[in-house]
Amino acid sequence: MTKITKFFFSLLITLTVFIWAAVVKSPSGTGCNIYFFDVGQGDAALIEKGDYQILIDGGPDDKILSEIGKAMPLTDRKIEIVILTHPHADHLVGINQVLDRYEIGKIYSTGAIHTSNAYLEFLDKVKNKNIQLEVPDAGQEIVPFDNGELEFLWPGKRDVGKSAEDNNLNNTSLVNQFCYFDHCVLLMGDLETDGQAEMLNYYFSKQSEASVEKSESKSSQPLASNDNIFQSEILKVAHHGSVNGTNQKLLDVVRPKYAVIGVGADNKYGHPHAATLDLLQKASIQYYRTDRDGTIEFNLSESGITKK
Repeated sequence: MTKITKFFFSLLITLTVFIWAAVVKSPSGTGCNIYFFDVGQGDAALIEKGDYQILIDGGPDDKILSEIGKAMPLTDRKIEIVILTHPHADHLVGINQVLDRYEIGKIYSTGAIHTSNAYLEFLDKVKNKNIQLEVPDAGQEIVPFDNGELEFLWPGKRDVGKSAEDNNLNNTSLVNQFCYFDHCVLLMGDLETDGQAEMLNYYFSKQSEASVEKSESKSSQPLASNDNIFQSEILKVAHHGSVNGTNQKLLDVVRPKYAVIGVGADNKYGHPHAATLDLLQKASIQYYRTDRDGTIEFNLSESGITKK
């Protein structure tokens, strides 16, 4: 075999391996996938359909890069949407790593501020890369792809410019609901139970006001109800399973079939707390933990949600 023949034979093998790897890593089957990444004591989730991705938080370090690399096709170097729920390090630091490695289409956040070096680095990167940064309104919806819908439920623009001194940063968390056909995932960030009560009261008050208006107008048209706006088959548990992140009221409203807890092994906070796990068990909710189960993946299709 001549040197030229050997060169082209080696090149052919390399290309074959590359193409095979790209095919293996490409999303398979119908519907879309959502990954809850094992990034230690932190949160990071990826919604993916084909070559379209939505990243929600990035975890506490660069582990997010290897997790994204396992989920996304090798040839796909763009993430269309990034959502920063709030600027605590365990949700933010990995996003800074992602900004260095991937093209980002748009970023959503609540506009709450933090004086940490990681958050200042985040703002610098966003500015230098000229990435559009938007604070969504409560109830704002986007349609990323056919049959998919992402709604920003809370808190709207109320926390723009607020800091930890003004408010508990956990309670500035951007709460999102993603639905594919009629199958939904509710992502709570670190919103604590007092913040959840405020969010629920806001929506239930709107419903009551709409009911009064309908009664006064004596309209024969059916009223669009907010009763089940939070109902979701998957609940991303707030605040890593802390006792201040989940209560019975939330579970009664959401009525999830599955719950996912992003948490680090043997963390110093004792997350997830026993009281939270007890609530989930008593409600017959199948829960998964990234510290024990690793990265957790679901497939959403027209027919339902499947744990992979």
